[in-house]
Amino acid sequence: MITFENTIDIQQPIATVFAFATDPIQIPRWNYYVVEVQQVTGKTPKVGARYHQVRQNDEQTYEISEYEANQVVTMKTLPGSKPAFERRMRFEPLPNGTRITDYWTLETGLLPILEGLGVGKIRAAVAENLGKLKELLETGETQLQDGRISRFSLQETQQ
Repeated sequence: MITFENTIDIQQPIATVFAFATDPIQIPRWNYYVVEVQQVTGKTPKVGARYHQVRQNDEQTYEISEYEANQVVTMKTLPGSKPAFERRMRFEPLPNGTRITDYWTLETGLLPILEGLGVGKIRAAVAENLGKLKELLETGETQLQDGRISRFSLQETQQ
């Protein structure tokens, strides 16, 4: 099992950051490794909503298990998804924006020694994706690692 966390500050109001960052459908716009996310149940991100994501080399189905508006969201894979994960994002208001602390637990199925060798690389990749989220929300545009350009407008979170 791998556990790690990353923290990033984004210069946007907490309501804007929370609405965008906790909507799994938006993940491919700031995480190049996620190709597509579809909502399987529910209409909005809330407890019980399920999503299926396709990444470059695998896919998972997960559910929102905790949701407190502008505070926290937890997503956990359903049985059979590999790698299995639990992701908890905590949001805190700052004078000039929002702090996200992103906690991960991954069940890779690898030997502990191999997990230990890979945890730094995985944590760094997640931090890089959070950096793309920050750039997208602060400037309205980011170029993902695979070359795709993603754009964002504040009106998207004010609907």
